This record gives sequence, C-alpha cells and structure tokens, in this order.
Amino acid sequence: MMLYRVALVLAAGVALTACSLPNPYSSRPAPVRPVTPGPVQPGTPVTPVTPPAPQLPVIDLPSAPEAPLPEVRSVDLERLVDNLAGSLKRNAAINEVQGPVLLDDISNQAGSPVDTQGLTERLRANLSGSLSFADGARVSSLRQQLAYQDGRADMAALVRLGKQSGADYLLSTTLTRNGDSMILQGQLMELSSGEVLWSDRVSGR
Repeated sequence: MMLYRVALVLAAGVALTACSLPNPYSSRPAPVRPVTPGPVQPGTPVTPVTPPAPQLPVIDLPSAPEAPLPEVRSVDLERLVDNLAGSLKRNAAINEVQGPVLLDDISNQAGSPVDTQGLTERLRANLSGSLSFADGARVSSLRQQLAYQDGRADMAALVRLGKQSGADYLLSTTLTRNGDSMILQGQLMELSSGEVLWSDRVSGR
C-alpha cells in the first residue's frame, strides 16, 4: 500500500512538470524582439536624365538660279554683222571667189536668244553685190537630208552640202560672248581644197 502511494505521488509530479513546459506544436507565435531602426544613410543623388531634343527634318533648299545673261540688243548685233561684211569686202580674198557661195546660218553660241536667221539674211544682203550665193531653196532641201549635231551640221556635212548644192565656197559665222562683249567670227573656205581664204572677227557691246 505504501508503494502504491509513492508511485502515485511520482506520477502526479511528472504530470505537473509536463504541463508547465511550453508546447512546441502550439499555434501561439514565438515572442519577437523589436528591432530599433538605425539612422538612415543618405543615398547617392540621382541626376535627372534630360531627353534628347527632337531632330528637325533637314530640307534641301534649291540653289539660287543663275543670273540671266544681259540682253543683247538687236541693233548691236546688226552692227557686228555690218562690220564683218565690211571686213570681207575690203579683203583681197573676195576677188578670188569665182563661183557660188554657200552661206551657212550664223551659229549662236552666246547663250542668249538671238534671231540668227534675220542676222544671216542681213549678212547676205550686205555681200550680195560682191558674192553670188547658192540657191536658197535647193540648200534648204539638201540640208534636211544631212545628219546634224545639236541642230547644226558639222563641218564635213557642210562641205558635202555645199558640193551637192553646186557651191564652190563656204561662208560660215559664229556668235559668241565674252562677258558683256559679243564676238562675231567668220571664215570663207574653198570647198574643193579646204583652204581658208579669209577669216576675221569683230566684237562690240
């Protein structure tokens, strides 16, 4: 009986000890120790990024037009024609011309619009008393059958035209410009030999 009581007392002591221990499987959260925040360290300042400026479209403007060449007065060009005709009439070579002459239209290389047909007719009128010219209608018909470069026959074509039109000589003229000065140059060539009998140039403003 005495042993039974001692065993009972020991069992009761173990039970009480077990009740006083914390239950590891309890849902009660474990105590948390509060943490005192330390001083905040200042961060590196952030430089704001400026967005790039929008690119404007590049527009190629047309270049300024070239200044127009000074206008040439017809009276000045007529004076050049008269002076060139006078030079040929005063030259002894005109006395050697014994056959018809093919008068080619004045070649305009002056860069300005010029009435070359009217000036050519004026040259023909000035020389009509000293030279005989090939038939104009026949020359025009033959001219259309020849090969032209830039609207004008080359020298070989002109020689062929002169021979086919019955001419023995070729009188050709060219109008050019040097600054404000106009230059009219002419030459008289014998078609059979290719010899240049006369050549001269006159100029004026």
